[in-house]
Amino acid sequence: MTPPKLTEVAEGFSVHAVSALDARFLYREMFEGGTYAGISLPDEPFVIDVGANIGLFTLFVKRRRPKARIVAFEPLPELVAALHANVAEFGLHDVSVHETALGSEEAAGVSFRYYPLLPSSSTLYPQDQGQLRELLARSFPPRVVERMFQGREITVTVDRLSRHIRTDRPVDLLKIDAVGSELEILRGVDADLRPLLRNVVIDVQDVHGRVDELCLYLREMGLEPSVLKPPMADGEDTLNHLIHAVRP
Repeated sequence: MTPPKLTEVAEGFSVHAVSALDARFLYREMFEGGTYAGISLPDEPFVIDVGANIGLFTLFVKRRRPKARIVAFEPLPELVAALHANVAEFGLHDVSVHETALGSEEAAGVSFRYYPLLPSSSTLYPQDQGQLRELLARSFPPRVVERMFQGREITVTVDRLSRHIRTDRPVDLLKIDAVGSELEILRGVDADLRPLLRNVVIDVQDVHGRVDELCLYLREMGLEPSVLKPPMADGEDTLNHLIHAVRP
């Protein structure tokens, strides 16, 4: 396992990261691009961060709501190590980290494709990465794109989100960035727990009609979804979308 390195992602600001390229993009997306800026939270929110990566979204929330309680899920050991390092580096309290993927059913020994140069695109569904490759080829030489997708198989466990939702407290925000597993993650929320979800925000690649499928399921959960283009998306980018669903 490659240990995380302290990496400068903006002038005078460094985080522990596995891939400098990936970390800098995520930083720009969250802290400069305003991807999640439109989400309203109470002063002491309960936030679930699915696909936490190295913890930049957790840090983003904590900087705006220092009293937030955050439960973070990340299945890949190298990213979990960076996540723990960043929680310690920035002195973040009330953050719990679970080294697991999430899905509709509990499982062990599930094969996950990990891309060390592009860890935010690691996925249970590598067969669906063709459009992303084409998109990246507009900005990077072919040899660089090939390097980005030189991955290796990692065995992970899969848990259900219901096991981590308490019946005595609403979830002020459920954020999902899981590269293909979004619907299965939502299916892991039992029907009696759905009313506890106040806001759901999903970063999704619209492969095989995922956006429409997710919006339909969110409505079945009693939420009202809106589909947005991420602020940093290229004008020709029709792949990535941001779904923000709120409970009326």
